[in-house]
Amino acid sequence: MNENILLYLAAILLHEIFHIIAARVLFREKLGIVFLPTGFVGRWKNFQPEKWKQCIIFAFGPFGNFLSAAFIAVIPLQWNDKVELVRANLIIGAFNLIPLYPMDGGSILLVLLYNRVGSNRAYKIMKKISGTVKIILQIMGLYILIFHNNFSMVACIILLPGIASIKKAVESLNLNSLIRRKQRFLKRKFYEMRSILIYKNVSLGDALLLLDYDRYHIIHIADDNLNILCQVSEQQVINAMLEHNVGTTLDEVFIKNQKESV
Repeated sequence: MNENILLYLAAILLHEIFHIIAARVLFREKLGIVFLPTGFVGRWKNFQPEKWKQCIIFAFGPFGNFLSAAFIAVIPLQWNDKVELVRANLIIGAFNLIPLYPMDGGSILLVLLYNRVGSNRAYKIMKKISGTVKIILQIMGLYILIFHNNFSMVACIILLPGIASIKKAVESLNLNSLIRRKQRFLKRKFYEMRSILIYKNVSLGDALLLLDYDRYHIIHIADDNLNILCQVSEQQVINAMLEHNVGTTLDEVFIKNQKESV
């Protein structure tokens, strides 16, 4: 049993190594490995790369597992755990293609949805998909636990991050798009602006979700009577996100601070 766990950890480590190879060799992006209760996981060391690059880097993990399984299967050498190591790589590769965030399949799906329907709808769709997939996996895990006396699937589902991680990922994608939009503006020297009216008690995190990719650029902050209290740019929202907690309201950051400074 302990040997099997080590084989699966080796497959997970191989998975993350292929992520790093894709990030550093193909795109020169810095990606590190950290160890969590669910296994090894890759983390961006700097700000995340462009979305199409992210998809390729995400896909390289499962690809690496399948490639490793094929290589191990065809080499002429034989050892006791050879078949189990092939199976471990196939399982880790296939499991990571499940459309459940933060698995690679879920991460790719989130990026594709974000580009297609924007942050709000992407978040709602991913919530529904994740909830459905988790229920299916929990049923499978209970079956494996009852009939095969194996708790690994149940433990894996329990340790997976919840819905809050999806919202955080969408916020990161939004922030990434806003920053890259600034780069495009500096390159082109102009950019068409769109505005949106948002209630003052909305949090910075929720406001960032409303700033869909290339949808809105200026926020008009309003009170209960729809009176416009002030207007802020997307860059001011980015700066505020770096200085304050995501739960801080627009009122606390932009309205009360202005009154106190006066």
